[in-house]
Amino acid sequence: MARYDADLLISGDPEVVGCSLAEGSALLNLRTYVYYSLNEVGAFVWQALEQPVSFERLVSEIAAEFDAPRERIAEDLARLVGELEEAGLVRCASAA
Repeated sequence: MARYDADLLISGDPEVVGCSLAEGSALLNLRTYVYYSLNEVGAFVWQALEQPVSFERLVSEIAAEFDAPRERIAEDLARLVGELEEAGLVRCASAA
């Protein structure tokens, strides 16, 4: 599982569009025309990525919205960001 620095900035790729579904979101990568689905937490993360946000702030926002330990949130978020980055759906950059 990937580890991310707390100050890493994450944002949605502008070539990806999303829409809300009953229990999550659907994303379409406009470069590859591949669809992806996200559960409720993933959809929450995707909405937060409309503007660049730090990994740590994202952990805090998820913790405020969902009932789970911060450590578990950070681990799950690292996994999700890694999958989204690998699929070309998000951009990650150092805050420095």
